Amino acid sequence: MKDTRPILIVSTGRTGTIFLSRLFADLYPDSASYHERGPSRVIQILTNLHFAHLFPKSGLKASWKMLKGNEIKTCKAKFHIDANNFLYGLASLAPELYPNLRVLHIVRDPRAYVTSQLNFSHQKRTSFIGNYLVPFWQPNPFLVGEIPLRRAFGFTRFEKYCWVWSFKNRVMAKLENSTTPYLRVRFEDLFAANHEEIFAKITDFIGLPRAMDIHRRFDIPANTSKPTFFPEWQDWTPKQAAQLQSLCGGQMDIYGYGGEAEWLKKIEQAQ
Repeated sequence: MKDTRPILIVSTGRTGTIFLSRLFADLYPDSASYHERGPSRVIQILTNLHFAHLFPKSGLKASWKMLKGNEIKTCKAKFHIDANNFLYGLASLAPELYPNLRVLHIVRDPRAYVTSQLNFSHQKRTSFIGNYLVPFWQPNPFLVGEIPLRRAFGFTRFEKYCWVWSFKNRVMAKLENSTTPYLRVRFEDLFAANHEEIFAKITDFIGLPRAMDIHRRFDIPANTSKPTFFPEWQDWTPKQAAQLQSLCGGQMDIYGYGGEAEWLKKIEQAQ
């Protein structure tokens, strides 16, 4: 159908996108809902190469057209929904690739994201290979031009993911002041007690009818990580808290994170 509306659900990852793709598929069988459809991992690597000034935008666009360009053209549903954190930078770089695009941006507390990312990359083999062995699986803070070489070279994996959270969310948030319809939702709000209200906001934004009685569906987690390697932030050292705050603090204020007395005390102790 030529009037298929593309919907991208983007994030840093570790934000419930598998759950959302399945939820849309179950609730709206007349829509096409996917999680990380097609060779999206290649697009992520090329996107990160572009942000590192090592791959031209024209090459990125050509690669997308060759690898993923037919997905929407051949879609027979009214909505083509791709919950895909690998495409975090594509809409801000080349929105023309998706005519009539709408973007849902899921943001998660960076403290929970970093914990989950560190644990998940140790628990799932493919995630470990990607994050530890594949070049440009994540953006490079030095080549992007944000962190001096000496500091970037000394980054711990913890600090790297703090910066990744900040960089990726800033890239996605650029759409807020663009012509692309954009909605940002906090992960914690969507999966908290008021999830029905937040999900209704999402379906209104996409153009789908509101779903009724979805409370029980949010009780079934998907793709969770276990805190076997890295602890929750309450057990972090003051130094770790200060490191995250220095890299993510500005956006945490914007998104409404980091106001807990216990967190502020850790930051104070690190000074």
